[in-house]
Amino acid sequence: MTKPRSWILSCALVLTALVPIAGCGGSGSSRPPLPLGEDNASSVAAEALISSRQDSFTVQLPDGIATGVAAVVRSLAPDAVRRLATLAAGPQSADGTMTEACPGGGSQTITTAGTTATTVFDHCVRGDATRVDGTVKLAVQLSTGDSNQLTMSATLEVTVTQGALSLTESGGYDLVLRTAANPTDDTEFELRGDSLRIALSVGGTLRDELALSSFDIVLSQQLTSTGEDVEHFAYEIDSSRLEGHIGVMTTQDLEQHADVLLPTQYAFAGQIVVSGANHTRLRITILGDETFTPPAGKGQIELEVDPGTGTFGAPTWTSWAALSAMVMN
Repeated sequence: MTKPRSWILSCALVLTALVPIAGCGGSGSSRPPLPLGEDNASSVAAEALISSRQDSFTVQLPDGIATGVAAVVRSLAPDAVRRLATLAAGPQSADGTMTEACPGGGSQTITTAGTTATTVFDHCVRGDATRVDGTVKLAVQLSTGDSNQLTMSATLEVTVTQGALSLTESGGYDLVLRTAANPTDDTEFELRGDSLRIALSVGGTLRDELALSSFDIVLSQQLTSTGEDVEHFAYEIDSSRLEGHIGVMTTQDLEQHADVLLPTQYAFAGQIVVSGANHTRLRITILGDETFTPPAGKGQIELEVDPGTGTFGAPTWTSWAALSAMVMN
């Protein structure tokens, strides 16, 4: 699986709501720490694995290639990112404003000033019937010592609607993108930020509102070596659905196939530990992606609860479909 460099640069946008960092009780918390137990283990797992990763750029796969956060933003605003990359590498002579019609109606207006570009989406309907409204502002600079490193800062207020599903995001992040000399080789993203809010509605009814804070993530697209997206992260969530605050971090890297012919939506391996009130913990071990058939009596995902004693109890199991249904239905 290969990607033109401009596509890789545009993928920076998709990391907006991916996965952020820290433990419980950060400055962005407005809800009390949530006690974790057997009764809410599946709900918490759904929030950590599904809700916090349903950013607006994963609503639909524009080109039908791989699902998953790092592969789907190619068509959202590639012109702005390409233009910024060119400006960062060359003369600052392309300032101005340009409005373009969107394939299904509406428009997007790109205003460029130096290496900063602001894109305003006005009822912009993409070719896949996804409608985008709002503003994304990007500022890009290339590293003076490394021509293959790019730094981007972004702020956004965007709503994406597709059918009954609607996601609204607001906040910002800083991103460092490192590419190999050969654009088909591995690419590494490092994402950091302090505040990002996501609201998920289905059929006009608010299903969940998340506040992600103190986030940091490293995502490696290992295209030539393993053909996988590998990530590790930590982040904090305030969740209206859970009515509480949790901290989430990987203890084993999450691995997802990046395959054009056999695309998958979820990771096939990895482990996450969720921290809650009173030293309670939930350990989530991914045994396979949505195509994996587990042994009888088990599941694609293993859940283990530590009630605050420092020891995890007996495992229970669930599936990607079950967790997704908890969020989306």
